[in-house]
Amino acid sequence: MKLMIKGWHHTRTGFTLTELLVAALIGGIAVTMAGWGMVALLQNNQRVEEQATTRMNLSRALDFISDDIRSAIKVSTTAPSDWTTPSDYNLVMFIEKPADNPEEQEDGTLASTPQVAYYTRAKTSGINWRGPMILYRQKGSGNVAQGNPQALIDGIADTSPNCSSNLTEAVDSGTSKGGFRVFVQHQRNVKLCIAGLVMPTNTIYQTETLAAVRSGSATPTP
Repeated sequence: MKLMIKGWHHTRTGFTLTELLVAALIGGIAVTMAGWGMVALLQNNQRVEEQATTRMNLSRALDFISDDIRSAIKVSTTAPSDWTTPSDYNLVMFIEKPADNPEEQEDGTLASTPQVAYYTRAKTSGINWRGPMILYRQKGSGNVAQGNPQALIDGIADTSPNCSSNLTEAVDSGTSKGGFRVFVQHQRNVKLCIAGLVMPTNTIYQTETLAAVRSGSATPTP
């Protein structure tokens, strides 16, 4: 028995050139968009990581400086007249400590360090630190500096932190010394403000805290 179906034809054809070009174009667009999305995601992750790193470094620096202040007997925004500030360094804060306050030196030995100076300085060529400014710390005794200033934290902004003091009669270190600024009340209560530059977005992150010396009454006066 034969079944005959007339007028039925099965034709098998491939894709046309136009269809292939359209498909390739759509695929290229999808791959490009996916690539852009991946780049944007990586850049955002980098920004978040840089912000977190900057925030952590600034907080650690403020904690360290606050400890310096707590172990002091007097804090000022100026140094004694016979103290020699290194060239190109901006003095921001000068701390005097008790004579019996020992501190470890670079060689590991203990020495009395009654004085500590904090400076800002613009990054110079040949220094393996991030700019635009660097915060330095220098020890001294008898109004004489001991050794060179040591970098405490880099990546400091070159503009003053946008902060104000809530301490009455506080002395301002000034707005011309970059991203580290202090307000000192009665040589014992200190408001610390610090601003860091977040790379690669060049945005500024700043933080602040209060610290007080251990001698006498160290309660901030509103």
